[in-house]
Amino acid sequence: MRKITKVSLGAAAVGILLAASVSPSMADTVESTVSGSTLTATTAGATLTGVTLNGTGTQTATGTSAQWTLTDARGTGAAWTVSVSATTPTSAAGTVETTARTIAVSNLSITPGTITATAGSDPAAGITAPTLTLATTSQALISASATHKGSYNLTPSFSLAVPANAFRSNYSGAVGSTALNPYISTVTYTIG
Repeated sequence: MRKITKVSLGAAAVGILLAASVSPSMADTVESTVSGSTLTATTAGATLTGVTLNGTGTQTATGTSAQWTLTDARGTGAAWTVSVSATTPTSAAGTVETTARTIAVSNLSITPGTITATAGSDPAAGITAPTLTLATTSQALISASATHKGSYNLTPSFSLAVPANAFRSNYSGAVGSTALNPYISTVTYTIG
């Protein structure tokens, strides 16, 4: 029986030695609070091509704006919309030609074009942005009805249909020898 006791004590000593050489597991936590920010749109206007009236049909002035960036940094995944309204395109009165000239705002349209997601953003699929005829009242231009968090780029184009019976632009001063006042429309965007 002594031998058995010695073996048992030897096995117990090896078990204690092994337990002492293994490090106990440890756990730590890492935490960070992530706050949402804002929903923003960086937009740009455009200078359209000039048109020379021909008296026989509608002509089109076109132009492309600089790149826009739409950013949803709220972190909520809530839907968002870019809405747009425009003033009536007007050639301001000059010092000799004293009546402002206008073209109907419904002759002005915007095509948002391709929308691309920047790196790390949700995919742009599902963001709708059809060509839109502008009005003086606000209407949806770009709609993200699903989760679209991050930043998105697009380069819209504008088009102004100039009818055959449109007035030419007013001269700023003396007719024929001063600058023409271009037709100008102020386009207002809201994002929400």
